[in-house]
Amino acid sequence: MRIKGLLKASHQVRDQLKIGIPINEVPQFKQYVKDSIKVTEQICAKAKTSPNQLPLPSRKAYKFLKSVDLKNLPIIQQCSTLQSQKRISIRQIRPQHQRLQRQIAEVANGSGLNSKQGQDLVQQLQHSAQDIEVLCNRQVATPANLTGQSRQIYCWIKFLLSDDNLQSHLNAVQTFYQLLQLGLEQKKPSENTNWQQLKDPKNLSIEFAHISALYRCKLGTERGSIKVNEGFILADELILEALVNSILNGKTPKTTSVFYEYSLSEEFAELLMEMELSVEDLNETAQGSTYNLDEVFERVNQAYFNGTLDKPKLCWIRSYSKRKFGHYEPSRDRVVISLNLDTKKVPRYVVEFVMYHELLHKVHGHRIQNGRHRVHTPEFRKDERLFQKYLQAEEHLQRLVRAS
Repeated sequence: MRIKGLLKASHQVRDQLKIGIPINEVPQFKQYVKDSIKVTEQICAKAKTSPNQLPLPSRKAYKFLKSVDLKNLPIIQQCSTLQSQKRISIRQIRPQHQRLQRQIAEVANGSGLNSKQGQDLVQQLQHSAQDIEVLCNRQVATPANLTGQSRQIYCWIKFLLSDDNLQSHLNAVQTFYQLLQLGLEQKKPSENTNWQQLKDPKNLSIEFAHISALYRCKLGTERGSIKVNEGFILADELILEALVNSILNGKTPKTTSVFYEYSLSEEFAELLMEMELSVEDLNETAQGSTYNLDEVFERVNQAYFNGTLDKPKLCWIRSYSKRKFGHYEPSRDRVVISLNLDTKKVPRYVVEFVMYHELLHKVHGHRIQNGRHRVHTPEFRKDERLFQKYLQAEEHLQRLVRAS
């Protein structure tokens, strides 16, 4: 049973939370969330079912609405109302995204990033990002005002232009094509007619993209497309192989558990947050309603780094991700902490642990292993466990995740 309008309601609420709620619209916003939940529960009761038995997209939308903390909303002042409400959609951004994906596939399976073709790809990504930013500036807005699909694609482009992300993306695309080719060669003609017609991977487009699903697959009689969540670009080959097996042979508990478990990992969440931070509306102050990040940093720096660390930029983020509570951005030397932790219900040592974890990223950096980034190295994990209340902090964070 699908509930009409539920997904749309959850998307609207999520988008508004990201840019903030104008102070004069808080009552209407709260009522909208409450009414959406109430109507869903009434429809389920009438059908003699429960929201937990809804199809996965509707169930997730309902759970998200239920998770919204109406007592701790990101409120903005009236003076910024007009700008915050402005929503910008980029015309023809989907065809532009598809052209970039085709270029990526050609570079991944061809001459590589250092070739002229690869440098042309970098320039095209840069031009695309600049065009979007110029359009936003003309409308006296920022990329944070972009609508859903435009925002996702812009985040994806900016992510690829940062650090070594484009090379990691190309490696993942190349590996996925190789695994898919091997899987197709091993299939018997009688097993799947559509797949047999796609023996040549040239008739199949593979995209790693900023999407909400873990993967999507469409098969035609002659052509097909596979979209994989960008969060998998740093995954080991065994995880990508499990994705390929699931796509070719159907989902099984064994293969699904492999890539689903990775989707719940910190590495996966780190990458997605890095993309979102390119447009995220940050509270550019270390002072929260309960905790001051400057004070938290000083305490952690003295206790675990002998006061030797240079202080990065510190700020709170209006993150409604329930699995990711902090992030370190090397390019900006910035630590962001989720406002979900800025409450008296969260012990101070938990906030200090998240700060400590992110500062370890600043200290350890990342390591390239088999062409892939490794940020949580054995050395990192060893140092992480030196935190005085490591087990208690981890347990508290896990409770927050389970309660979401």
